[in-house]
Amino acid sequence: MNAILLRFLAPTTWLAIFLSGVAANAAVAPASPAPAVTATMDPATLPAPKRVVVPKLRGAVAVDGELNEAVWAQAAVLGPFVPASGSGQAREATLVRVWYDELALHLGWTCKDVDIQATFTARDSKFWEEEVVEFFVTRRDLARYFELQWNPLGGEFDAIIRNNLDERGVSKKFEGDWSYTAKGMKSAVKVRGTVGNSADRDEQWQVEVTIPFADLEEGTPKPGDVWRANFYRFNRTKDQPVEQLSWSAPRLPGFHQPSRFGYLEFGR
Repeated sequence: MNAILLRFLAPTTWLAIFLSGVAANAAVAPASPAPAVTATMDPATLPAPKRVVVPKLRGAVAVDGELNEAVWAQAAVLGPFVPASGSGQAREATLVRVWYDELALHLGWTCKDVDIQATFTARDSKFWEEEVVEFFVTRRDLARYFELQWNPLGGEFDAIIRNNLDERGVSKKFEGDWSYTAKGMKSAVKVRGTVGNSADRDEQWQVEVTIPFADLEEGTPKPGDVWRANFYRFNRTKDQPVEQLSWSAPRLPGFHQPSRFGYLEFGR
């Protein structure tokens, strides 16, 4: 494939259209227009994005999806996730545990899920067409950030996004560089249930991730440094509407609204 594919997924609780894109084997994907922001969605009137202090911890982990090492109990806990529109409640609970050390940022996802759906395994697949968790992050420029994803079958997605923002910080269009690969990133999934079988009742899936700061083109953050980031989830259940969930609700159309990313403050 050599062109970006647009995806339009209709939310259940609002009329905005969520937009993202995917390309394979393309150095830079063509720009994608962002959905229009109406007068009733003025960013200046929205609640402030969420904020969390990410602790600096020490502890060896085996990246196996279990999250059973003692260090995970000391991590910051983000959640519960809410619909990206900012209204209503999620059907399924989602939590993310976050901490860092000298070399890497560590994420531990726990996704309650009665019907785990996934078939894709190849890197940079269209994971959002099934179930996936996503992490968008930048240290500096909101117009350029990393998009990382993981699905219940251990599939990974990584890209660099360049987003054209208007004077209010609202996305007008964005493009993705899918030639980027987070070479040092490690992830593993632990599933309690049967992936792809809606006839039974599943329990949850967990993702354990280690992202070296070098993969984010940065050195180790100093205490007090603040990055911008958001965490998302696509949840699907047979015969139910798709859930588009987030830690810090964008409240604007689409996940690609970096002005609505939350604040990650690195602690001591």
